[in-house]
Amino acid sequence: MKIGIDARFYRRSTAGLGRYSQALITLLAKIDKKNQYIIYLTKEDVKEYKITAQNFQKKIIDVPHYSISEQVKFLKILNQDKNDLVHFLNFNHPIFYKGKFIVTVHDLTIMFFPVGSSQNSFFRRFAFKTVFSSAVKNASKVIAISENTKKDVIKEFAISNKKIQIIYEGIDSRYNSQSALNKEKVEKFKKKYKLEKPYIFFLSQWRPHKGLPELIKAFEILHQRYKLPHNLVIGGKPNKSFPDIILSIETSGYKKKIILPGFIPEEDLPLFYACADSFIFPSKYEGFGLPPLEAMACGTPVIASNKSCMPEILGDAAVYFDPNNTQNMAKTIKEVLTNQKLLSEMSNKGLEQVKKYSWNKMARETLQLYKNA
Repeated sequence: MKIGIDARFYRRSTAGLGRYSQALITLLAKIDKKNQYIIYLTKEDVKEYKITAQNFQKKIIDVPHYSISEQVKFLKILNQDKNDLVHFLNFNHPIFYKGKFIVTVHDLTIMFFPVGSSQNSFFRRFAFKTVFSSAVKNASKVIAISENTKKDVIKEFAISNKKIQIIYEGIDSRYNSQSALNKEKVEKFKKKYKLEKPYIFFLSQWRPHKGLPELIKAFEILHQRYKLPHNLVIGGKPNKSFPDIILSIETSGYKKKIILPGFIPEEDLPLFYACADSFIFPSKYEGFGLPPLEAMACGTPVIASNKSCMPEILGDAAVYFDPNNTQNMAKTIKEVLTNQKLLSEMSNKGLEQVKKYSWNKMARETLQLYKNA
């Protein structure tokens, strides 16, 4: 079988899409030596592409996401390559492609939380919904990365429950509870990032639905009302498209207690998780939510939003709050951070919870889906 994979989100800077793309393709190259693969990449993606398996061919295409060339140029390329099956790793695809394909739907953020003038315009929203609808209705199978995403797709597009298969994502082995055992390494790490005081940690893209402004308000309450000594470390690259988020940090009366390391290198991320007293995830909508699971894998207690897929993915290993209620968020964080017994229980539960998720399991289930299709 000749399988094409649209991996134009392969680079790590695309966050969860990049991690998913790299994990899937890397593991397919290890477990499948029979099928032939064409991996479609952009010039930016190919810089991180390290696959050398003989049955994997990389193909660099100058086709940006959500563009006219995606509908015209990419369509022509796919038709010429005559794949038996194509896997689009996100919903965006050439809507006039008539070959057999599978699509992975991560979430419906682009529809439920449109941001910026381009996504909010009537034309762009209509275009996104048209492409999304085409993807889930014309695909042979739809992969949803959580039950919550599956329910959203069924509700929004009225497609058959049987057409969608849930395949959960996994966690890289670099995230583990051994991360902070080397005292010398930890001291060097804390010195590098000036982490002198205990801290709570947030990591995600800086987008409105991630709950950052609300977290900053809750952090202020933690100091004003509860007098907690913690700093707040906000990982991720500031997004200039959302100046309100940056402004909420700049104008905070506790700005000096907010640490902004920017985009965190992979080698340092496990220590950011492991050395935090807790990982805070106030997102209002997620398809799966990798960061809180990575934190759990490092033994860090997780305090998370009670919205969307979070209770499904994190189970009883996390403590939850309402991300729209900053008073509730602050009180929940305070109650966890001041209860050592609870922190210990959460850490142990988290280590058990992450055992449910495996990239290897995800790749094998996806390969089986290819064979069935």
